[in-house]
Amino acid sequence: MSRRARAVAEVALVYGLLGWIYVAAYAAAYPHDLSTRIAAAVPMRRDTFGAVAFAASAAAAIVLRARTGRLWERRSAPARGLIRAVLNTVAGYGLLVWAYLCVNSMTHPWTMSMQLTHFVPWPSEGSTAVAGFAASAVALFLARCADPRGDDGHV
Repeated sequence: MSRRARAVAEVALVYGLLGWIYVAAYAAAYPHDLSTRIAAAVPMRRDTFGAVAFAASAAAAIVLRARTGRLWERRSAPARGLIRAVLNTVAGYGLLVWAYLCVNSMTHPWTMSMQLTHFVPWPSEGSTAVAGFAASAVALFLARCADPRGDDGHV
C-alpha cells in the first residue's frame, strides 16, 4: 500500500469515527434534530453525515487490516522539523477546536450561526467547526505522508 493511500485510509478511519461519534452523541441529546444540516457550510443532513462517516471509517479499517495487518502505522522515530511541527499542531489544535464546538452545538445550538469571536464578524461557530475538522484532517494526511518509515521498511 502506498504511503499516500495508507495516509488517506488512516485519516478516513480516524475522522470518520470521530464524525460518527459526534452524530451519535448529538442523536442521544437531540433525536428529533437529525434531519437538519450538519453545518451551514456543508449541505448534508446530520444523520446522513453520521452514516457516511461510519461507513468510511469501517471501510478504511477493513482495507488497512486486509492490506497491512494494522490499523495504524507506528513510526520508527519522532518526526522533527518546522513543517512537521506545524502539521502536527494544526492536526491537534484543529481537532480540539472542532471538539469544543461540537459540545457547543449540543449545549447551546442556537449559537452555531453566531460569529465565533467579537474581534471580527466572520467566521461563525459552525463554519469554524467545519474548518477545524477539515484543517485537522488535511494536516494529519500531510503529516502521515511526510513521515519516513524505518530503515527496514517496517513500523
